[in-house]
Amino acid sequence: MKFNCKEISINDEDFGCQILFAENAESGSESDKISINETMESTEKYLLIQRSYSEDDYESGNSYYETHDENLCGDFDDFELELSRQFLVLKFPTEIIEISILPTEKEFAELKTLLPVLTNKKGKLIIDDKTPTA
Repeated sequence: MKFNCKEISINDEDFGCQILFAENAESGSESDKISINETMESTEKYLLIQRSYSEDDYESGNSYYETHDENLCGDFDDFELELSRQFLVLKFPTEIIEISILPTEKEFAELKTLLPVLTNKKGKLIIDDKTPTA
């Protein structure tokens, strides 16, 4: 699966964190944008990565991914995730998700901080922090 991401939504709250890469961006102010639930119910392509935090200090919580394709979702176990300033590639044994992205500096910094938390030390995470040259 491939798509161009026009909207990145990043949330880190008490009960968990999530990142949404959506094919379409909504115009207007933040309050006018559609919610994550509305995006997930639409027919647009998206990738949602989320992790719930456990209330028990001895448990690690649950990491999960979901796409617009109901056959392409599940727990993060056997994967490779690569992030750069131009793309995010999520590789599984039987599927590859390639997303073209153009994050702001703030979004890229948040992605670098949250992706290790979301993946919960499972799989392989590669972050290419190089600024592209023109």
